[in-house]
Amino acid sequence: MSHNRFAASVLCAAIAAGCAFALTGCGSDDAAAATTGGSPQGASGGSAQSSASQGTAGTGTEQRAARFRNMANSRLAEDVPRVPVAVAEVRRGVVEAYYRGSTNLTAAEEAVVVARTLGVVEALFVEEGDVVEAGQPLAQLETERLRLEVARSRTQLANLKAAYERAERLNASQMISPTEYDAARFGYQTELTNLRLREYELREATIRATIGGVITRRHIKVGHTLAQNAPAFEMKRLDNIEAELNVPEREIQRIRPGQFARVIVDALPDDGFEGEVTRVAPEVDPTSGTFRVTVTLDNADGRLKPGMFGRVDVRTDVRANALLTPLEAVVTLRDRSSLFVVSDDVAERRQVTTGYVSDGNIEILTGAREGEQVVMTGQDGLRDGTRVSIVEGYAASEPS
Repeated sequence: MSHNRFAASVLCAAIAAGCAFALTGCGSDDAAAATTGGSPQGASGGSAQSSASQGTAGTGTEQRAARFRNMANSRLAEDVPRVPVAVAEVRRGVVEAYYRGSTNLTAAEEAVVVARTLGVVEALFVEEGDVVEAGQPLAQLETERLRLEVARSRTQLANLKAAYERAERLNASQMISPTEYDAARFGYQTELTNLRLREYELREATIRATIGGVITRRHIKVGHTLAQNAPAFEMKRLDNIEAELNVPEREIQRIRPGQFARVIVDALPDDGFEGEVTRVAPEVDPTSGTFRVTVTLDNADGRLKPGMFGRVDVRTDVRANALLTPLEAVVTLRDRSSLFVVSDDVAERRQVTTGYVSDGNIEILTGAREGEQVVMTGQDGLRDGTRVSIVEGYAASEPS
């Protein structure tokens, strides 16, 4: 405040000095006119001389007053404190547009292994967390009853086969009726089918993996009696992990198979996982107004687990020569975006049109030029025309 009062006093002194010079010039001109007023010719000559003197004196007075005013204004401007700001340079670079969503991760393949026959669990060959191949034995049911049934069926089949062969010979010589022949043939074929069914049940008494993967849950214990189709194990294939998104229908023209995607999970916040869109549903769910998008991630190292919560970014567009500035430089108020451009230590407020936002940068469509310096920290104390002091400078960051 004291600086402002001092500058104001300097300005007033300059104005007063200018007025004093003006008055001095006028007094000299009056004296000259009085001295030469004796003769008409002298008066005429004196008048001309007086006019010239007044012109010269007036011009000099105005110049001196202007110099004093400029000095006062300069001192006043110097005394006004500058606002410290950090700036960044507007530059060209790559900007990417993303659709962002979140979901729980799932396995690309999973299966519930069931008991295909009735029986009591005699042995377990795997535990939760074990990696198995398709067809590998997981558990064994008791087989004594099934073996006895197979043996009985084979004995019956042998008798029926002999009867059928005898009926064939008699039928060829027309010594039996066609009905007797058909009964012998039907009995043999029926028992053959029964034998195959019992042999199938005997094979299925060994519970086997239906896919290759990891055992994620065991439902049975030794001694349990399993009904047919009762669940025994759950298993998942973990070398590929999927993230299924329900995307609003307005994005259906922007997302397609093959697009790049990246996923960050809460359990591993410092790691990013790359994948791609593998499936896009051909229809929109009318109840939710969304369509399903599936992103597949390679999980050869096994760090991703089904059920993890992940944030998914699907890249929908790329611009290689966009005009970029840090996101902090743009101030948005009532749907209008602006920034401050610094030139000769003076901040100029400009309205801008923005585009994509990516990796801490924002695309500037109109309102700024490449190479200009824009304020990214300290905008709160700025007005259009405010003098600033640059304390730190940055450039728009490269996209990751």
